[in-house]
Amino acid sequence: MPRILPKVLQNLFRKPFTVKYPYVKRELPKGYRGRPAIDREKCIRCWLCIRACPDRAISIDRGTKTPSIWLGRCTFCGECAEVCPTKAIIMTEEFEYTTLYNVT
Repeated sequence: MPRILPKVLQNLFRKPFTVKYPYVKRELPKGYRGRPAIDREKCIRCWLCIRACPDRAISIDRGTKTPSIWLGRCTFCGECAEVCPTKAIIMTEEFEYTTLYNVT
């Protein structure tokens, strides 16, 4: 116990190393991949995104005939955004959401 006491007292008066997360936001690094988003106006329905998705998280919406992303399966790898010839799929910086839902 006597050997630990100086270290405890030293650390007791330091400022915290952690960030108070919900109240203090961290700056995201450049190239951060968050939730993918689809611009339906730019989509030419080539379906390359569906073939490139390793998780099979992208499917065709029957009503609009445009791709739809299932976020419960998506690992945010960015393969769909890389193969899209018109850049209709972009990787946003949004990562704070509590429920997983289909992006339509």
